Amino acid sequence: MTEPNTCFELDIETAQRGYKEGTFTARDVTAYYLTRIAQLNDKLRAVIQVNPDALFEAEAADRAFRRGDRLPLLGIPVLIKDNVETAGLMKTTAGAVALAHHFAGRDAHLVQSLRANGAIILGKANLSEWANFLTEGMPNGWSGVGGQTLNPYGDKLDVGGSSSGSASAVAANLTLLAVGSETSGSIIHPSVHNGIVGIKPTVGLISRSGIIPISRSQDTAGPMARTLRDAVLALEAMVGEDPADPATTHLPAGPPYRTCLDERQAVGMRVGVVKTDLSEEEQVLYDEAIALLKQSGIEVVTVELPSKAGLDQGDILYHEFKLGIEAYLASTTLPYETLSDLINCNNSHPETIPHGQKTFEKADEQSGRLIEDAYLTRRLDDVYHAKTDGIDRLLAEQELHALVLPHDHNYDMAAKAGHPTVTIPYRLKASGAPFGLSFTGTSYAECDLIRLAYAFERHVTRPVPPL
Repeated sequence: MTEPNTCFELDIETAQRGYKEGTFTARDVTAYYLTRIAQLNDKLRAVIQVNPDALFEAEAADRAFRRGDRLPLLGIPVLIKDNVETAGLMKTTAGAVALAHHFAGRDAHLVQSLRANGAIILGKANLSEWANFLTEGMPNGWSGVGGQTLNPYGDKLDVGGSSSGSASAVAANLTLLAVGSETSGSIIHPSVHNGIVGIKPTVGLISRSGIIPISRSQDTAGPMARTLRDAVLALEAMVGEDPADPATTHLPAGPPYRTCLDERQAVGMRVGVVKTDLSEEEQVLYDEAIALLKQSGIEVVTVELPSKAGLDQGDILYHEFKLGIEAYLASTTLPYETLSDLINCNNSHPETIPHGQKTFEKADEQSGRLIEDAYLTRRLDDVYHAKTDGIDRLLAEQELHALVLPHDHNYDMAAKAGHPTVTIPYRLKASGAPFGLSFTGTSYAECDLIRLAYAFERHVTRPVPPL
């Protein structure tokens, strides 16, 4: 058996074909990614920890393949963002020194689903500490445990947050797939900045059980990959009802997402292209990308977002974070019971939080009971303006299947609505930074977004970082 070429980017189909034909094994592929991590992670700091059982899991996958098993992700290595719980000898730290020795001892529901579909858990990805909810002004991709994640397209470029390590690792070919999480832009933002595909699904499509929380109303996990097909296969493996997460109850039935990977299905679909403030260079790229949509037989109209659709949401998250994090702490063996305990721990070791903890402190001022008029009124207003009178009204009035936005603009609108977004890389700007399109739709419109995104992706050669 020979290992895949070190310059070769595998996808799921190619990997599993290699297993079937005996060209290489899952153990070869896993060893290949471990080698890439050894070679590049000291620079990129995209990976916090490698799973010490990864090679054993790969060997088990090879035995299953020889036995005739054909699970959708059999033998496919996946990196998990380090705010998602994993069992075994893997920690779940959220990038925080206060949690540096936290062994959850359990798999999050989505990790259980990935394993059930044959995936190999390669390790844990770095992130913006506490999923970017610790403080203000902290660089994207920085954590006390993992250090500063870098963008493989250039050290000076924004790596995006908070799923920074997941995005950087996929772009740099340190893994085949990764899992990110999002409250407001944390999958879409780093996916765009690292030139990869990200799917932020409808809130509730993937269970949040076992994810260190920020906002019960907005949190979700999602797949990150180099191709839309790979991201879709990962999405299928992660979706499912979970009694511990009421948002997953009675999910609407629909066709398998992979059946929507057909550019012919996009012909005649109608999208609203959102006008935004762009640089001259970005506007040229945006116009070129929209022209490719038209070439695919997609009808394009220009629209404007409702003015209140992007209201600031910080105060909502402060209330929900305090409740969520204290409930999470109660489910662990960590030596903390309250958000105040975490703040006090950080204050005792200020060198571990060089950017401060202003967001933690603001959240700790809330009751955590979600009974305040200011919270309830704002929460309902946000849902109305972002969802009912925002995305949904615009889609209905203009008879649209989706909104198309450049780069990573207005991700907060979809976040507050709980709506899905898919991002596809397009080209590099003169600075070397990736530029792409985002497709946003209404709840459970993943298939429509996949159809549109796939039609666009067929015209695009994904940029490759200069590593």
